[in-house]
Amino acid sequence: MDNNSNNITLHIFPDTGAMWEGLGGNFDNFTEILNEFIDNAISNLLNVENPIKNILVSVEQSVDCSTEYRITIEDTGSGIQNLESAFTIGNKSGQESPLNEHGYGMKHALAAANKANDSWKIYSKKQEDSFYSLVAAPYSLKNQQVKRISKNLPGQICNTHGTIISFNISFEWLKTITKGLRGNYTKLSKFMNILQEDLGYTYGPFFSESGITLTLRYKDNESNRTQTLNVEEVKPSEVRTLNPGSGTTTYDLSRGPISIDYRFLQIKKSEKYEKHYLANMSTSGVEIRINGRLLADNIFSDIWGIDRHNSYNYLLIKINLKSTDLKRLPKTTTNKTSLKQDDPCLDKLYSWIRSKMPTPKKEVSLADDEIDLFSELEKQKKSSYKTIDPSALITTEQNTFYTLGEKIRIDLYQSVLNKIVIYEGKKEETHPKDVYQLLMYWDGLVYDGVPVAEGILIAAKHPNSVRKIVALKNNSKDDNGNMYKITLETWKDENIDYPE
Repeated sequence: MDNNSNNITLHIFPDTGAMWEGLGGNFDNFTEILNEFIDNAISNLLNVENPIKNILVSVEQSVDCSTEYRITIEDTGSGIQNLESAFTIGNKSGQESPLNEHGYGMKHALAAANKANDSWKIYSKKQEDSFYSLVAAPYSLKNQQVKRISKNLPGQICNTHGTIISFNISFEWLKTITKGLRGNYTKLSKFMNILQEDLGYTYGPFFSESGITLTLRYKDNESNRTQTLNVEEVKPSEVRTLNPGSGTTTYDLSRGPISIDYRFLQIKKSEKYEKHYLANMSTSGVEIRINGRLLADNIFSDIWGIDRHNSYNYLLIKINLKSTDLKRLPKTTTNKTSLKQDDPCLDKLYSWIRSKMPTPKKEVSLADDEIDLFSELEKQKKSSYKTIDPSALITTEQNTFYTLGEKIRIDLYQSVLNKIVIYEGKKEETHPKDVYQLLMYWDGLVYDGVPVAEGILIAAKHPNSVRKIVALKNNSKDDNGNMYKITLETWKDENIDYPE
């Protein structure tokens, strides 16, 4: 530090190890890391004249460690044009397309995958060179070493020119590919199938529009055979288009006009996929792409300000924003896993979506089961009774048989003006056993010292067998000596529009 008069100068030299550790802390799963390298490969291939535009991702168990896997990403592009800018954090001078937005991608993805900063290697050869360049761990802020080797690239698909990036990852990182999915995944083949789906979801339009191919290759440890998977666009199972339909328009998000491709869809659960377009609360809503690349999905409450519900699972709005001018597009986070929430372009985009669909229609008929219908019924009843009885209790979380140490949940419990009504229900049709399920709730509450005034059995319809059993039971008494009162209702009796 220099001290001259009242001014001082701080000489700041970042610690490489600490910087590397902090740089790699921006990812939640391995697919996000891999996307950074694929972004760079696609960006380069979009700007190269080579008619063969291939990307290969290889995964193989490490020879030295059974809990590590060697990842290799190859492309047949034109190679890294300026290694110094490519390895400088935040340098954007090598930007080839909107996919190279921040100047962080390759570095922070390497830091996330190879935290020890000891296993990564990058081979690159330009079309005009007679040698390839090799840059290998560890990363250095000041004096990164580069070897020049007069040979063809040691790649499986690229040897005359292109780029190869390889590194080791832990099995724990590999498992994050299936994060959020049900089941215990242990086989490499399963991870690769999900990865294939992830990449087809993120980059799908590129494969159909640019001529770029993306292939996964892995060595199955069980069969000891090499397997190959071709990545293709992941598409939803469309039922129909919704108003305003689909099309392309020009719109200014506040920094200049861009093109917006849009599709407003009703979808159903896809039988082809395990992770995407399942028509559930995790895979419906609004997805936003920039020039085809997925940037955000499953957006709902941020746009309409209403809570998510299974009755909206049918809705998928696909938005693709197109422009070669990055300044006109919404800003992304540095790891490109979402859009910047403080960007006014995003608010204007949400307003544009609302102008096309002011409020999504709640399709109760698309509810997964009676749980969803009871959730809607609970909401309606709370709204109806809040002025009549501010202390009213209406819930789908009430249990019975407490005094026996049991917790049996009642489908819907309603206590309004000290009158207790309980519900048992089915989405479509009731059966005789449902009558006895409702009676069990009733008897449990009586056993707990809670008197019941009425039990309601609700469904789309009730067969004659159920009606006869209800009539029989309504002639008998509970343990308090009070007559059972079981009423049969339909969802429409309770103002639930099911079935339509």
